[in-house]
Amino acid sequence: MKPITPIFFGTLTLLALAAVTSAASPDNLAKLINDRACVGCDLAGANLYSYDLQGANLSGANLTEAAFQGSNLGFAVLTNANLEKANLALVKLNGADLKGAKLVKATLYGADLSGADLSGADLSGANLEGTNLRGAILEGTNFQKANLLRAKMAGATLTGAKFDGARMPDGREFKQGGKTPAAIPAP
Repeated sequence: MKPITPIFFGTLTLLALAAVTSAASPDNLAKLINDRACVGCDLAGANLYSYDLQGANLSGANLTEAAFQGSNLGFAVLTNANLEKANLALVKLNGADLKGAKLVKATLYGADLSGADLSGADLSGANLEGTNLRGAILEGTNFQKANLLRAKMAGATLTGAKFDGARMPDGREFKQGGKTPAAIPAP
């Protein structure tokens, strides 16, 4: 029997990375997986289903249309990251730093964002149905036209948050120009 060569292992690694992502650079993906950091990286369209990326640093990363369903991004640093149209359904983002992140039209169905800092983040048009936002910092966050049906927001800081046209946790639509609620009751 012939010994397995390093070239064979290298080929297997590249094939595995290609299976994980379709548009993202394999080098950037390897950096994220190995170092749990990829600051400013382009990972647009990456398929990262059910990955454990707890505490990863993805500040300023381009994660447009990336798929993270079921992944653990708890306590991750995603400041100023572009997550437009990203799929974050059922993702653990508890305690994550998402200050200034762009989550326009992102899917966050059933995600855990408890204790996360979303100050100045843009979640306009995002689907946050059933999302846990308990104790989250939502100061200046844009929720315009977002779906917050059945979202849990007890203890969240809402100063300056925008909800125009958003579907609120109780199912009602927030009227344009309405005063930002001091607190949102549980659905």
